[in-house]
Amino acid sequence: MTEPETQHFLIVYDVDRGLPTIEEYGTDYDAATRAYETREREHRFDAHIEIVLLGADSLETIKKTHSSYFTPPGEQPLAALVERAVARRVAA
Repeated sequence: MTEPETQHFLIVYDVDRGLPTIEEYGTDYDAATRAYETREREHRFDAHIEIVLLGADSLETIKKTHSSYFTPPGEQPLAALVERAVARRVAA
């Protein structure tokens, strides 16, 4: 069984609005890094914008491992909820 090829995803995240824009580059790492550099230049003075280039086997994996970028404003990512539950249990 072979491992899936790494898929590249560029996330442009508006922190103030809690909205991600996702650009998919498939297995084209060079195109993904060029796009990353372009977005960084475009938003270099925008303190409320985060630019993140991520690689994984699928977008579903990215949504699990980086859930804070995909959680609606006002809701907490699942990881934060689990962390708090474990901390409460340990403290008890």
